[in-house]
Amino acid sequence: MTNWKDIFKKEKDLSNEELLKYLDNDISEEEMNAIEQKMAASDFENDALEGLAQFKTKENITTITNSLNQQLKKQISRSTKRKKKRKIQDQQWLIVVILAVLLLSVAGYFLIHYNH
Repeated sequence: MTNWKDIFKKEKDLSNEELLKYLDNDISEEEMNAIEQKMAASDFENDALEGLAQFKTKENITTITNSLNQQLKKQISRSTKRKKKRKIQDQQWLIVVILAVLLLSVAGYFLIHYNH
């Protein structure tokens, strides 16, 4: 094992081109067998192939996947922006408030227990 961080990593995923060639039967028997072995090991690959097979016109697949990828990137960037907004902007005030509460708690404890 050369890289201990990749112990759970499987084979390389199928590319879009490989899936399209498989659908068009535009590959050799060896490549077809290799793709089928990868698909047998991954439900995700099977779902991707089933989804691609449902398209009636194969020419639009690349434009549709590109537009879906762009939409996904927009959603991801929006969610990261929202996460940044949700972070506490001024953590200095948070620290001051926590220290003030702790100080008041300690002072109250000493006043109650040692003020006999």
